[in-house]
Amino acid sequence: MLTTVLCGALAVGGCSTTETGNAQPSSTTDLSAATAALWDPCSQIPDSTLRSLDIDLASKRSGILGAEEPGWKICLWEEADFPPNYGISVATTIYTVDQVRAKPNNVDFKDITVAGRSGVQFRQSNYDVDEECNLVFPTASGSAQFGVINTTSKSKSMAPCDRIRKVAEAILQDIPK
Repeated sequence: MLTTVLCGALAVGGCSTTETGNAQPSSTTDLSAATAALWDPCSQIPDSTLRSLDIDLASKRSGILGAEEPGWKICLWEEADFPPNYGISVATTIYTVDQVRAKPNNVDFKDITVAGRSGVQFRQSNYDVDEECNLVFPTASGSAQFGVINTTSKSKSMAPCDRIRKVAEAILQDIPK
């Protein structure tokens, strides 16, 4: 499950794509520096905030299967009150909201405002509406992204977009604009 959510988080932006028109840093050094400068959700979200959201602190994972992804700072947790097929991801990336909109797999875009910041809500086309929801907000370095995947019928009583909006409301104020 964790792999699914993390891979979903990466699919949100423009990384590892062969599509034309996606901005890429001009060199590996630029990409490394840009990645290093990103706000890190795994180390910069207070545990108290996560506890208040009923997120299982012990389930925290960084990167993809423990490996960092260039252009991304990704953190994932399982929900304390839900089965392991329900996960929350918070990421910052060098990729922009426009690049998220350009991904053909991203659908059902809706403009939103959370914690006073304008952003976009969407889902990936390979998930049903009741299985996944993503929110993305512009930042000076690219974007901040919040996602939830809920692939277990037992826990589908909570709408994914309702859940991830609560997470974003609690955390977004701490992410630099």
